[in-house]
Amino acid sequence: MGLELLHDRGRGPELIGTRITIYNLIPDFLNANKTEKAICDFYKISPQQVAAARTYVLENYDAVMAKHREIEEWLNQDNPLELVEHAKVVRVRMKLYKEWMNLRSEAARERNGDSSPGSFPTFEEWESDHGVVAEPQDASR
Repeated sequence: MGLELLHDRGRGPELIGTRITIYNLIPDFLNANKTEKAICDFYKISPQQVAAARTYVLENYDAVMAKHREIEEWLNQDNPLELVEHAKVVRVRMKLYKEWMNLRSEAARERNGDSSPGSFPTFEEWESDHGVVAEPQDASR
């Protein structure tokens, strides 16, 4: 029933014409308060697509739930400390850039009565102009 609406392109069974896998839908299927209409509205899919995904899950329950648990464990892992520290540095640099852009916009508004500060430098150009040294990119990322 409706399994022709699914295919597998390497990410697990997904609804044809979408990038929605059955693993995306499992939390909704497990939520007793989530109606079929709510699932259709949220993902912008048809009731037939929801039925096809639900059928697949029920017919392959043990394998699907094992993979779902594996995905959930992976999602709940902590990021490596190196990545967490890098994210903090980038966040600070972006905050400085945004503050600079706001100051630039205010100065342009005072000068011209206009909020257009002219051409915007890229983040990399701003870093270079302000002596911020970008961290080298690790080729393994």
